[in-house]
Amino acid sequence: MSDEDLRRRLGNLESSHQTLEESLNQLNTTIALLNQTVETMSKSEENRRQFVDRAVLFGVGGLISAVVAWIVRGGLGQ
Repeated sequence: MSDEDLRRRLGNLESSHQTLEESLNQLNTTIALLNQTVETMSKSEENRRQFVDRAVLFGVGGLISAVVAWIVRGGLGQ
């Protein structure tokens, strides 16, 4: 193997290494953005779930209070 061949192969290796590092940096950036998106989506889903839970509890509470008021007013005995 000649010096020129060795230098050419070393240059190719450096170029390939640089390309791999750039790709790795892009992948890291993409992963960070995906993680941020997933966190945002999970927070949004949690807020939505809490809203639905509160709405259901409000509805059930209203129904229970209506039944109790009906019973207090005499129920079926009216």
